[in-house]
Amino acid sequence: MKKIRMTALVSILALIALACGGDKSQWLWKIEGKSVSMKQLDEAYSGFGVLMKEQLQQRMGRFIPEEEFKQLLDDPDRSGNPQLAEMFKSFGKDLFSEQYKDMLILNMEAQKDGYARRPEVKAKLEFLQKYFLANMYLFDLLKLQEIKISDAEAYAAWEKAKREDARLKTIPVDQGLEMIKGRMVMASAMEKQRSLLKNATQKYRIETNKDFDIATYVKDQREEARKKREAAAAAPAPEEPKK
Repeated sequence: MKKIRMTALVSILALIALACGGDKSQWLWKIEGKSVSMKQLDEAYSGFGVLMKEQLQQRMGRFIPEEEFKQLLDDPDRSGNPQLAEMFKSFGKDLFSEQYKDMLILNMEAQKDGYARRPEVKAKLEFLQKYFLANMYLFDLLKLQEIKISDAEAYAAWEKAKREDARLKTIPVDQGLEMIKGRMVMASAMEKQRSLLKNATQKYRIETNKDFDIATYVKDQREEARKKREAAAAAPAPEEPKK
């Protein structure tokens, strides 16, 4: 799933790059005579970084400040964690550039053979654009870097967590405080997110179709699929042809 989302994001970035005009930065490649510049790569990589950071925060279970994220991209070994360092090296701009070039070429092929004009493809691209725009906008509004957790708050929460889960007592204090601060930042962010979404929703007139219930619709579809599966399982096996 993450790989699909990553590919989709780079595809969107590639479409944008193809539409961009020239600039004065160093060019990397010329595809059919049209230059792809370092500036275009930087802009694509910046968008790609949004997804990278999201995946990393999910993996580490804590919020990662933008400055820390940039430092780890520039110097992966500073993490002190070999696995984490290798993951950041795999996110390097040099490796991304080759993937990006492939994406540009595939986008050109998709445009040439009419694939990009298919209604179902256009619908998916429209969704992906809305998905990334909404999430980037929300992340900007949350301003996670401004959420501060004091050492005293973190220590009190860490002591409480250890009382509730004895396994945490084996974790060094400094690592435990870092982990608990990350959890507290994310909890604060979730609370702020609910408030932001509530306020945003109140600005718009939203009508619900009372004659259609989506939960019932999905339930009926699943029931129909179950019946088909059971009918197929109960059907007699086809006879093997006589030799």
